[in-house]
Amino acid sequence: MNQENQLIKKIRDGNADAFSALVKPYLATAYKTAYMVLRSREGAEDAVQNALEDAYLSIINQMDIRNFRAWFFRLVHNRSVDLYRKNARQPIIGLGENPEAELKLKSDSAQNLAIGRENKNEVMALIAQLEKDQRIPLLLYYFEDMSVKDISLALDENVNTVKTRLKRGRVKLGSLMKQNKNFLLEVNTHGI
Repeated sequence: MNQENQLIKKIRDGNADAFSALVKPYLATAYKTAYMVLRSREGAEDAVQNALEDAYLSIINQMDIRNFRAWFFRLVHNRSVDLYRKNARQPIIGLGENPEAELKLKSDSAQNLAIGRENKNEVMALIAQLEKDQRIPLLLYYFEDMSVKDISLALDENVNTVKTRLKRGRVKLGSLMKQNKNFLLEVNTHGI
């Protein structure tokens, strides 16, 4: 039994701290995922909170969860899309106008540490310019080291659809990088 399954069992047995231990490693990415869909701090926080509530209730109600990580990101994505549809007429807040959201988007994960600090902000800003169906798979694949299969589970999409969106996102991201002279100058200066 893996650690996630052990924590799920502890939650069902009434251990109050087990749920926190289960979701804590995924909260930063959950927030980033929700923010990439909603582009608002409040919306992302609401979507993550809704997903956390739904996850807890699903665990308590004995739902069979085989891959918690992928399942949880699918839940976050679905709650984000739900809020997006509900609030579709509200204006989009840019990253520069929302320092708290920008700070959360810059939170470190294993992949983020590997990317140079000076380029991370640029890459995130460029990814944020992509269409939603491209930016979320790129975020999960490159910044959270999720496999294509896990991303397809998280987004409830066909594996080939995820591969196509990753490919199109890479092409578009490359195009945006070429257009952004500051990014290229930095890349050339640091030899990245």
